[in-house]
Amino acid sequence: METVGQRIKRLREALKISQAELAARCGWASQSRIGNYETGSRKVKVEDAVVIASALDVSPGELLFGTPDNAVFIKQQGREIPLVSYVQAGTFTEIENVLSPEGVLDTIIFNENISELGFALRVKGDSMEPEFREGDTIIIDPAINPLPGEFVVAKNGDHEATFKKYRPKANGHCELIPLNPDYHTIDSEKQPLQIIGTMIEHRIHRRKR
Repeated sequence: METVGQRIKRLREALKISQAELAARCGWASQSRIGNYETGSRKVKVEDAVVIASALDVSPGELLFGTPDNAVFIKQQGREIPLVSYVQAGTFTEIENVLSPEGVLDTIIFNENISELGFALRVKGDSMEPEFREGDTIIIDPAINPLPGEFVVAKNGDHEATFKKYRPKANGHCELIPLNPDYHTIDSEKQPLQIIGTMIEHRIHRRKR
């Protein structure tokens, strides 16, 4: 079975470009990063797979699963997606973990198109109040790059993920902003941040009165 690294090499060679040129198209300084992906010595992160797919002019589905028509990457209405913990979401940064998640709490039905990488989380805490309250469900797709003002799940160096509003900075860094003013903004220039995925749906938990 063809690995993601082997597929990167095949698609790159089909375009007749070098590892260095592919790295440049991805905005990366070193070609060794591409070489390590192709040999399998470095695991492909979800966000990197999306960047590489764009640079190779293919869909993320074709890069990850070898399906040019996205038949596997995109499922139609009524797909079950995993509901995971914040700790488990923190591991959703490597393809192997996304495709074989452990510690899934439950599954929920999602009626729109979503990548095979999609998952759900239940909001905890009050850092995103008043718009998001504890117990609400958010649907996350790691194959979608966030736009300014969208909501993301990110990993801030710990094992647990965090849910915040995304704001890019001019120097390539970003800030994660809580909606509750009692909490502080997280700046990627001050601590490591890794975007796991972008929220594509918010389901409000209606509380009993």
